This record gives sequence, C-alpha cells and structure tokens, in this order.
Amino acid sequence: MQTRLPPHAHEPFIPAVEIFVDGPNFHLAQRYEGVPFRIDLNLLANRLSRGYRFVKLRYYTSPLPDSASPSYRAQQRFFAQISRSNRIELVLGRNEPRVDRETGRRYHVEKETDVNLAVDMVVGAYRYDVAMLVAGDSDYVRAAEALKDRGKQLVWCPLPAQRRIDQLAKLADGTRELDLKFLRTCALPER
Repeated sequence: MQTRLPPHAHEPFIPAVEIFVDGPNFHLAQRYEGVPFRIDLNLLANRLSRGYRFVKLRYYTSPLPDSASPSYRAQQRFFAQISRSNRIELVLGRNEPRVDRETGRRYHVEKETDVNLAVDMVVGAYRYDVAMLVAGDSDYVRAAEALKDRGKQLVWCPLPAQRRIDQLAKLADGTRELDLKFLRTCALPER
C-alpha cells in the first residue's frame, strides 16, 4: 500500500519570520540619521519579510506622558494607524515620572519597552523560525542568545548609526542594514 503525502508536502520550506521593532530606539536612530520622512510599518514589514512567510511585526513603545502636547497627539494618530493593521501589534510600556534631585526638574523615563520585546521574542519563538530585530541596543544580547539556544535564526536590522553593536553583530545569522535608500522604499506618502 502506497502512502499519500499531503498536497503541501512537496512545497519548499519557507521560514516564518516575526519582526520586532524597538520603537523609541528606531525613532531616535531615524532622527540621528536625519531621516526626513515617516516610515510606513506595513511597507517595512513587506520589504523585510521578502523570501519569508510573514507572521507579525511587533512594535514596542510607550505612550508619551503629556497628553496636551502636539507630540502626544501625533503619537496617538500613529497608534490609531497601527491599530488598523492586522499585521502589526502595538505593545505598550509606560513612562515613569522622575524628579532630578539637584535641579528639581520633572521628567519621564520610558520603561518596559526592552523587557517586553525581549520576553516576547523568546517566549513567542514557537511561532517563527527567524526573528528580525530592528534595534541597536546591546540590551537584547541575552535574548538573542536565548533564541540561538532554541535553534532560531536572528537577522539584525540596524540603522547605520547602530551597526557598531558588536555583540549583536556576532550573534546574528544575518544583518539587513536599514540605510536611507532602503527606508525610502518604506516611506509614507507626503501629506
């Protein structure tokens, strides 16, 4: 008796990919690089996931603390745009108020973004074969090591100013630098 294989058994294996974006890190790197346009995260996901079976882009950030500021309103519009996409998950941390002991100046510190991303990347590794990390922060080195221990691949996607993080470069199975030419292909139309 001959065993029949399911129809998909003859199809080539296409690795599943999830993209993890450290929002504050990505935003600061764009400013540092002088990126003069806004990035469409759906286009970024499309471009980065070519050749892979796309699972999800997860964007990690914290809401700005001053709800009366124009920056807060712009961020809320950005969050609304993200929430309309079933391809992108917005994961929010928080901003913690602080007071400078010497000057008495009040400020906020973004909390939980790095931890949320690292935990989700490792705990959710069953969903994908390849993790793409859009961040330039050595805080992710231990999470990258944990992924490698689980047999997962890591593609590091730094902006040019972030490519000097040697620990991530050494751990990554590949690097996809997000230079201006690449980012231009992911730009939102000008208003």
